[in-house]
Amino acid sequence: MVAILVMLCGSATPSCYIMAKNMGGDAELSSSVIVLTTLISAFTLTFWVWLLRTMALI
Repeated sequence: MVAILVMLCGSATPSCYIMAKNMGGDAELSSSVIVLTTLISAFTLTFWVWLLRTMALI
């Protein structure tokens, strides 16, 4: 359960930036999305761990 939680609460993969840059996409936007999801994941991961512990699932 914890492994699934960590995988789902992680940020967008940095390989998205490389793919966007190589395919002529908006590399700045993808890097911004990666930074934003990394920052948000710190809070959402903490929330989900708290919720699962409250429900006695982990």
